[in-house]
Amino acid sequence: MFNNPFPNAFGLDIGDLSIKLVQLHNVSHLYKGPSFNVSAVRVIKLPYGLIVNGELQQPEQVRNYIKKLLKEKKHGQKAIKSPWVVASLPETQSFLKQIILPKSQEDIIEDDIMIEAKKHIPFTDEDNYYLDWQVLPSTNSKEEKTYVLIGAIPKTIADSYTYLLESLNLGVMALEIEAISIARVMITAGKEYREEARALLDIGATRSSLIIYDHNKLQFSTSLPFSGELITTAISQSLKISYEEAEGLKIKNGLSYNKQKESWKKILDLTTKFSDNIRKAIHFYYSHFEDTNRVTHITMCGGGANIKHLEKALSLQLKIECRPGKVWKNLFSRKTIPVPEDKSLSYATGIGLALRAADNPLLKQDTL
Repeated sequence: MFNNPFPNAFGLDIGDLSIKLVQLHNVSHLYKGPSFNVSAVRVIKLPYGLIVNGELQQPEQVRNYIKKLLKEKKHGQKAIKSPWVVASLPETQSFLKQIILPKSQEDIIEDDIMIEAKKHIPFTDEDNYYLDWQVLPSTNSKEEKTYVLIGAIPKTIADSYTYLLESLNLGVMALEIEAISIARVMITAGKEYREEARALLDIGATRSSLIIYDHNKLQFSTSLPFSGELITTAISQSLKISYEEAEGLKIKNGLSYNKQKESWKKILDLTTKFSDNIRKAIHFYYSHFEDTNRVTHITMCGGGANIKHLEKALSLQLKIECRPGKVWKNLFSRKTIPVPEDKSLSYATGIGLALRAADNPLLKQDTL
């Protein structure tokens, strides 16, 4: 009835050490609800130094890697020809938080949001960052408050990503903060969490992030200094072996004590600090936000969520259940997913971007 104006659009998760592409085919039905099949899932690794802490240090080289990612692949994988993309913005360079305005939505003007947002955004010069917001639904229609999710990022970062993609003749549908993409995937669509909050823990190659979801809304996110690379480096330095050998041992043994006694103390120290930082972030939420519910579960994603025994260690130290999530659940697809479960966790952001890219903006029924 309504053709999607962005046919075959795809999601592109641009990280420090890899770029992941996910393309979905929207097969939603007006009466049966949203449904998406997987069209393409790809990843290409990046050398160190091309992107550092989310900043494009060598944009021309990054451009070449994206070109290669889009090309036709072996084993019958066709080239990605769609000119439309939804891409990620780095969590470490962005700011995301829910704010509350003491007015009903009908009484709010744009200036109200701008004035209140400035009280929270950590960037000093408003001419040097982009600000976007979304009014969030309220569970109480009589409440004289309006909940607004604000996001901000330095213009230099956003402009560099836009220029990179446009130089590839790609039309940028949206640049999205990673936390929003992850929440779209890891929070079960249509489910209401009553009197409990959920934390989403994305453990990446070079950094991690914690996202709080409460009152059926995304509340805030924060970056944490922990990654799979830190574990690999600790093993490499302790055992005086190459990075590649250490990576193999990490994948094989995880946090096991018996098989790596020489490096276990460093690994334990890193994990304990990680738990402490998670705990501090959760308590920050309790003390700085109104009417908070207790975090009852931490859902893990990102490649680091596959580290053996990490979920048990975090659960024990935090006294909160931590488990890897199911990143494909909100596709509602009847077809077999062409990615093994242990590899899928690293595609969480890419899947969230792809869901937005494949969603038909002209049909509310598609929206997740």
